[in-house]
Amino acid sequence: MARSGDMAAAASGLIRTALLPAALLFGTAAQAEVLERRTALDFLVQSVCLDEAGRPLPGVLPFEPGCARRRPARQGEPLPWRKTDWPAPIHAAAQPEGYMASDAMLGEVMGQEAAIQTFDHGGGNYAFSRFDPRADGGQVAVLGQGGADLAVTQDGGRPGQLQWFLSPGCRSGAPLAAGWLIFGAEVPSGHWAESVARLRIAPAANACPEAFDSALTRWRRETMPIPIRFHDEATPREVPMDVIVSEHFGGATIPEAGHLERFWYARGLGMVRWERWEDPARNPRVAERAAWFTETQRCLQVPFSDRPAPGWAMVDCRTWTNFRRARAGEALRSIPWPPG
Repeated sequence: MARSGDMAAAASGLIRTALLPAALLFGTAAQAEVLERRTALDFLVQSVCLDEAGRPLPGVLPFEPGCARRRPARQGEPLPWRKTDWPAPIHAAAQPEGYMASDAMLGEVMGQEAAIQTFDHGGGNYAFSRFDPRADGGQVAVLGQGGADLAVTQDGGRPGQLQWFLSPGCRSGAPLAAGWLIFGAEVPSGHWAESVARLRIAPAANACPEAFDSALTRWRRETMPIPIRFHDEATPREVPMDVIVSEHFGGATIPEAGHLERFWYARGLGMVRWERWEDPARNPRVAERAAWFTETQRCLQVPFSDRPAPGWAMVDCRTWTNFRRARAGEALRSIPWPPG
């Protein structure tokens, strides 16, 4: 998953989450919906707003007026908008576009339709829209009858290396058997659904492991306020969004797990937030890392950003709701990933 580079501690400037009625935030009753493929894809891939002739509207986002018609963004095409992460307040003036852009586009991996999310670093030695193998990468989500799974990822910690998340269904010569569960076929509102996924990292899609690890996975769908900002606007605000929250624990139960990765997938935007939490009892450096990260103030509080167990601490986070609009005649492009 995405990792953060070191940066200076940030000045103050948190925005407090607005209080909305509980019924709007968390649903009025416990219910579960079987997501159709098109609806599920709408959470994994960002949307392109269209005019009456079906042409992309530059700079218009799905939650804004004027987006009555839309379709999934496709890999390789110019993008009408991009989303980047929030910079620390101390860096906001000099680097308003943040540190990492992330596009979520419809593409294909191994002959299978996939949601391709890129990690594109900018600033310093890196530049947005230029693939830098020392830092850039992404992750791929695929849809099946059982919901959505992550199949492969690459980040700056392992330059040039793809990591495949494979399940016990892996067979040499068979279709891709992705293993990192995001959400199942039924996505509830008002409560968590959960399952224990079986997976292991492998160096290739056909390098089927002989054994697998367990990962408690929980997910739910709610309407919630999400903070947003634009690169060329000084004042952030909040927008109610339809979001699937997904939790991936590093073990079959929370007591067995040493860490948690938590994701927010907003309808029409793709993944908009990622967090990593760890148990200080298992790693003495967690407290130091968590204290440093808190000082950066890079991730504002959002619903369900809760401590997963007593004593656990958040050690990393990115929120990709810092938007860059394409201007008339401008072609915003994502990095070419995955390679090959």
